[in-house]
Formats: sequence, C-alpha cells, structure tokens
Amino acid sequence: MIRISFLTFFFVMAAAAQAPPAPPAPPASGGSVDRVTVPLSTPGQPATVKVHLVSGSITVTTGTNNQVVVESASHESERERGRRDRDIPPGMHRIDGGARGLNVEEDHNVVSIIPDFGGANNTSLAIQVPVNTSLELKTVNGGHIDVTGVNGDLNVENTNGSITLKNVSGAVAASTLNGSLTVGLDHVTPDKPMSFSSLNGRVDVTLPGDTKAKLRLKTTRGAVYSDFDVKMEPDTSRPVIEDGRGQGGKYRIRMDRGVYGSINGGGPEYSFQTMNGSILIHKK
Repeated sequence: MIRISFLTFFFVMAAAAQAPPAPPAPPASGGSVDRVTVPLSTPGQPATVKVHLVSGSITVTTGTNNQVVVESASHESERERGRRDRDIPPGMHRIDGGARGLNVEEDHNVVSIIPDFGGANNTSLAIQVPVNTSLELKTVNGGHIDVTGVNGDLNVENTNGSITLKNVSGAVAASTLNGSLTVGLDHVTPDKPMSFSSLNGRVDVTLPGDTKAKLRLKTTRGAVYSDFDVKMEPDTSRPVIEDGRGQGGKYRIRMDRGVYGSINGGGPEYSFQTMNGSILIHKK
C-alpha cells in the first residue's frame, strides 16, 4: 500500500527533485498546482480510482499503464473571496496560503484521492489513468466531471454540474441533479445494466449500433428521441406498497411508471431518466 500526503511546500520540493512523466493538462486555476505521480502495485493490470469532492471539478484522461498522475489546484471566485473578507477589520490584509495540498493512497491498484480539508475547498483535479481503469467520481458543488478514453466500470455522480463521458467503454452508472449528462460509449460490457439520470437537464447517450439492451425510459417534462429501431414493450411494473401503520407510520402505494422497449433483441436493462429535459439515445 502506498500513501502520499503532501502539504504544498513538500509538493514543490518533490517536483524539483524529479521530473514526472508527461502530466495531464493542468486544471484551470489562478493559484499554484500540486502534482504527484502514483506507481501502481501491479502495473499493466486494471486499476480503480476513487475521488470524492465537496466543491470542484474532476477531469480524467488516459496515460501509461503503470501509474496514476494527479494534478490539484484550489481556487475561489471573487464572490467567495468577498464573502470571506466581509467582516475583516480595516487595515488588515489577506495572506494567501496557496494550494491546499492533497492526500493520495494506493492499495492493490486502488487509488483514493482526497484533497486536504476533506475536499471542502473549491478544487480542480486533473487525473491521468491507465486505459483499463474503473472510476468512482463524486462532486457536489461548483464543478463538472469530464472523462475521456477510459475502459471500466464508471460510477459518476454530480449534484450541481454537468457530466461528460467521451469515447469511454465498459459499464456506466451516471447521475446528476442539476446539469446535463452526455455519454459516448465506444464499447459496452455485455450483460451489465447501466443507468443515466438527471433531475434538471438533458440526458444524451450514444451507444454502439450492435448494443443489445432492454430500455427503461422516463421523463416528466420532456420527450424521448432515438435513431435505434426500438421495439416497444408493455409496462409490467407493479405498485409498491409500504405499510408503516404498525409503527405509527403511513400506508403508501407508489406507482413508478415508465416506457419500456428493447434494441437488437433485448439484453440487460439500461435506465434513462430525467424530470426536466429530454432523453436522446444515439446509434453510433
């Protein structure tokens, strides 16, 4: 197991001591950038990268098969700066501390990335991973998630921002509350279900033309479009009954209705859902 925990000063010293391989494009930021290279325990074997942010963006691209390269930059908007400085006594000036630092752990090809202060500051991460890498990416405020060229199980969540997955392969579970969701799959893992959802935003997904799947489609204020030959199927879902009266609760019946169909004879279930927006399913 490898654990890396640097404050800004030590990052600068480490960067001066050895030149890292070709790094990912640095995150957009007005501050300094921390960079670290993490060797994998088993080079050439599939890896997993986990990132949980409270505030900020995550960008993932592909690199070499034996390491993960991480660049981190912390920043704040002029609005945030003004709010923090609102009640400071006259005559005092701000002393900026630069980048916030980064914690990285590697254990049997599983890399966990946690910015200092639990990711509470606005942080931009640019991560370079091997092609065969599964991802668990989550951010809450003020950021987007972009992934390009990765093959694996991709679990991606954003609360207030967009998600864009380009030229990815494998199985995807992606959801955002307030933002658009755009996914382009080059290859899909057979027999694995997938899900794509947004509460307020368009869901736009491109699948290989020979994909076999059962589709579950649901939009409250929008429409569904596809250039696949979708064979429509009846909705066989049944009411869900929740009886909590024995514990002083309520008796509740839920009907979760959707539109069902299949492409290329059917297969694992692919769920597409949005409340305020349309669903587009493209054939590649």
